[in-house]
This record gives sequence, structure tokens and C-alpha cells, in this order.
Amino acid sequence: MTEKVIESRQDDEIDLFDLVDDIRDKWYWLVGWLVVGSILATVYAFTVSPLYRTELILRDAPESDLLTFNQPSLRTTLKLTSARGQTDKGSPVELSGEPVFALDSNTAFMGVRAVVRSATARKSFYQEILNSENSKIKALLYNDELTEEQNLAGFLGLFTFSDSNSKTDQDIYLKVNIELEDAGLARDLLNDYVDFALLRYENQIRQELGRKVQSQLQLNQSWASSFRDAYESEKARRIALLDEAAAVAVSIGQAKPFYNTNDVVVSSEPPLYMMGELALKREAEQLKQRTNKASEDVFIEGMSAIRGSISTLENMKVDWDSVNFALIDQPALLPLKPIKPRKVLIVALGGVGGFMFGLLAALLAAASSRHLRRDRKETGHW
Repeated sequence: MTEKVIESRQDDEIDLFDLVDDIRDKWYWLVGWLVVGSILATVYAFTVSPLYRTELILRDAPESDLLTFNQPSLRTTLKLTSARGQTDKGSPVELSGEPVFALDSNTAFMGVRAVVRSATARKSFYQEILNSENSKIKALLYNDELTEEQNLAGFLGLFTFSDSNSKTDQDIYLKVNIELEDAGLARDLLNDYVDFALLRYENQIRQELGRKVQSQLQLNQSWASSFRDAYESEKARRIALLDEAAAVAVSIGQAKPFYNTNDVVVSSEPPLYMMGELALKREAEQLKQRTNKASEDVFIEGMSAIRGSISTLENMKVDWDSVNFALIDQPALLPLKPIKPRKVLIVALGGVGGFMFGLLAALLAAASSRHLRRDRKETGHW
């Protein structure tokens, strides 16, 4: 009985040399699974669809590409210094330092960056692709077995972005990457998307510029209308005063001025009728003959500045062909080789996996054989 217990304990112990002998005895399991794993990995590596990645780099444009937004018509605006008729010193309007519209290189690049990274812009571009007649790219991007949301999510996931590091990089840039199974379509899709985003940002700037110019035009035109109304009221009041003073002069027989300029005391203003009937009627007649509003603007203080600003804004033109909000430093190029699958790595991992599985299979086979031999021995002993 004691011998059986000792023998049982010895059988439960693991001997490294026994393991080596087991593997040597069942070597064909190890080699077989190594070959199987390598073959399966090789088949997968050479049959799976390759995945290509291409990259496009955007950088900020020089200030010279945005000079059209610094033209004089956009550089300054008018501001009221006082209401018409409430000042006796200076013009009621003057130039201010606030521009109608301003756009520098950094602001433009950050605007382009926001549009390029925007999910809304990518959604619009995706819908444009689906509405196009390019069946090849639609087949690559749209799967009938998936829902609309799933297809859209898959398209949005094709893009990756990386910004420049403000601490280590001197230049400001944005890298845009896309991964597709077709190298040519990956290149074309990325270039087309960035062009789409740049055009989208340009349209935003066009709309914003148009709104601001129109707003300033309407403001200046309202000021011009207000100044003209105030002038007409003053003119009507002056004519009424002149007619009344002329009637007084007639009643007292004052045909000619009662005084000359040398007799006037600066600190006092003589009664209007003392100008005499002839002078009063002549001035009233001249005022009544002013019927052309355009020619009367010269008599309105501050009107020349307002009309000049209106004319400048109305004739303002932007050479959009010379404008660059961002530069494409590197367009998307045709990838030389796929990033996936990594065939050597896959085959190597397949071989390692087959080797490990074969090693385990060899040990199990050896243990099974040993167990069968022991059962036969015990059966024969009894």
C-alpha cells in the first residue's frame, strides 16, 4: 500500500526532463500546429482587403493673401458725435477706428480648421457624395445592410485630425488623414473634402461680409435721411422766420438794413427785421428755390462724409480669386503601400500562436498516452 502511495506522489510531480521527452515524443503535434497556424495567418494576410492611408496638411496663409479685407472701404466706419442741429462746433459725424469687417491670417486659419473638423461639414459632404453619380465611391462608403446612421458614423470615422503643438511647433498647421480600402479613392476623397470645406468657409465669409456691409450701408443711409429731414425742417423754419421778419420790416418802412457789420455787437443778435425788407425777401426766395435734394446736401453739415462712406461701400469689391484663407501645404497623395494588413507581423503571430497551441497539444497528447499506459498496467496487475 505504501509503495502505491509513493508511486502516486511521484506521478503527480512535474519533471522538466519528462516534459521535454513528452514534446520530443509528440513532436508532430508541435510541427503540425505550427504549420497550420502559419498557413492560416498567411492566407489571411494575403486575402484580407488592404487599407490605405493618405494625409493632407493645411497651414495658415500669409497676410498678403487677405489684403483685400484691409481696403479703405472696410477699414473704418462713421460714428455720430452729436445729433444733427445739436452742435455748433465740428462735424456731427467722424471716422472711428472700428472696421466694417476685419480678417487676419490666424483668424482665417482657425475658421478653416473649425470647418474642416466639423461633423456638420463632413455630413454635408457625405450627402453630396450620395447624391453624386460616382457609383464606385458610393459602393465603398455605403452598405445596404447598415442603417443610415451606421453608414454615416462609418464615414465620419474615416477621418482623423492632428493639430500643431503651439509649444514645440513654429508653424501652425492641421493634418487630415483618411483610411480607405482603395488608395486612389482615398486620395481623391480627401482632396475633394478639403476643397469642399474651404469653399464652405469662403461662403460663410461672403455672407458675413455682405451682412456687415449691408448693415453699415443701412445705418449710413438712415443717418443721411435723418440729416436731410432735419435740414428740411430747419429750412422751413428759417423761411417762416424770414417771411415774418419781412412783414415787420414792411410795416415799419425798413426797406434796407438798419445796421452794417461794423455796428454789430458780437455778444448780441439784432432783431431779424432790422436786415430790411429787400434782404429778408431775397433770402427767403433763395431758400424756396432749393428743391433738388442732391444739390442741397452740400448745405448739410456732415452729409459729405456720410455720402462718401455710402458711395465707398456701394462700390466696394472683393477679389475673391486672390484670397486664400489657408494654404494646402501638402495635398493628399497616392499611398505607396497599405498600412494594413502587416503581412510579416500576421504570419509571425500565426506561427507563434500555432507553436504555442502545438506545444500544448503535444503535452496533452503525451499526458493522455501516459495515462492510458498506467491504466493498462494497473489492469494487468490486478
